[in-house]
Amino acid sequence: MTVYLALTALEGDYAVTRRAPGEGLPDWLAGPGLLSVTQASDEVSILCLADRVPAKEVSARGWQAVQVDTCAPLDQPGVVLAAVEPVTRAGLGIFVTSTHDRDYLLVRAARIAQAEAAWLSAGHRVSAGGVTLRVAGSDDVETLACLHFRVWQETYARIAPPEVRLALNKARRLAYWRERLAQDGTTVIAERAGEAVALAALSPASDLDGFGDAMELGHLYVAAEARGTGLGRRLLTIARAIAGAQDGRGLVLAVVRENTPAVAFYTGQGGQVLAKRRDKGPLWPSDNLILGWEPEDKAKASV
Repeated sequence: MTVYLALTALEGDYAVTRRAPGEGLPDWLAGPGLLSVTQASDEVSILCLADRVPAKEVSARGWQAVQVDTCAPLDQPGVVLAAVEPVTRAGLGIFVTSTHDRDYLLVRAARIAQAEAAWLSAGHRVSAGGVTLRVAGSDDVETLACLHFRVWQETYARIAPPEVRLALNKARRLAYWRERLAQDGTTVIAERAGEAVALAALSPASDLDGFGDAMELGHLYVAAEARGTGLGRRLLTIARAIAGAQDGRGLVLAVVRENTPAVAFYTGQGGQVLAKRRDKGPLWPSDNLILGWEPEDKAKASV
């Protein structure tokens, strides 16, 4: 039986501290956040927020705690496996601690985007800061079309020709997303309080001549009410991770040259201008910049 989970990242940086078995429990132990104490014959291990662990303690810091929101009986099979397997297949380290009702996952905070990408690709939902991400399905055509239409019209109100804005109406966006979701690719929806506030859509870069070995971020739209929260950066980072999981592929995108806020955002996130192209149309032969990112592992190796 396939198990699909809801996962929520907990706030704060976590540490795992090792103490000798005879030292007892420290006075800094109590406090907010997830807390787990494990006593064995050769050590006492403490998991808690890192900011209350004294520097003198023997600790491994830099862990992100993720709660498995799905409550399950202690002996229910498949829950931990469903959470752990996608992450280990992505080449990431992970460990698990459990309470009576829930399981908690610990991954390196620096690799949380790769972990989230793995969970999303496995069909799980991931939440952080009140925003839930999930992979879109055929039932989401109208949601995607409405969000796409609204944000695109706002973004290009002073850039695109009037006849283009009139032609790209909701009916056209509905037909587009119905076709797109039936093809190869991944579209991530971000929801806040049950309302879609952002989307990121990836597919093989088959339409961009010379970049066929990369994945293309065809769309990244964030509604006005969700901007300035870091959501666009989070979706871009996850998109890079999803691309990297596809045989170590890089990520490319095309952005209209006159869309200066978008160009500034992408270059600020490390995107390099790789080429200049005119869109094939037929509606709008706009002047575009092709920006790209190397796979994360390759980019880290070059630093």
